[in-house]
Amino acid sequence: MTSRDIPMPTVDHVIASFDRERLSGALASIHRAGFGPQTKVLDGARADTATQLQRAGLEIRAGFQPESDAVLIVVTAPGRTSIVVDLFQGLGASSVALAGRRDETASIPRTLDAAMPDIRIGSDSATGSET
Repeated sequence: MTSRDIPMPTVDHVIASFDRERLSGALASIHRAGFGPQTKVLDGARADTATQLQRAGLEIRAGFQPESDAVLIVVTAPGRTSIVVDLFQGLGASSVALAGRRDETASIPRTLDAAMPDIRIGSDSATGSET
């Protein structure tokens, strides 16, 4: 994957898989590049990485599907994803993926309006102009 392969405006996260031995050096370089506050590490030794990505509300849009025990670095970089892709590749990431927020509206059932209570304030006869 190259930085020119980023077509989607809905992509605002870059995910890279690193060998555990390279994690510390990669994080130091990411912080030096100014992306430290937008960086999160997902460690497959703690929990399945797919589950961790799901909890974070992320959906992979392009690239690899991570192994369940992978060590991932996730950087939130709207408008700067190509810079982060190049950075990860320069740091020796074993693979890089692009992700975006899951569409939360897709999980809301369409019958929600029917389940909403009908709350009225005042009586129907009091609405409109008073004569």
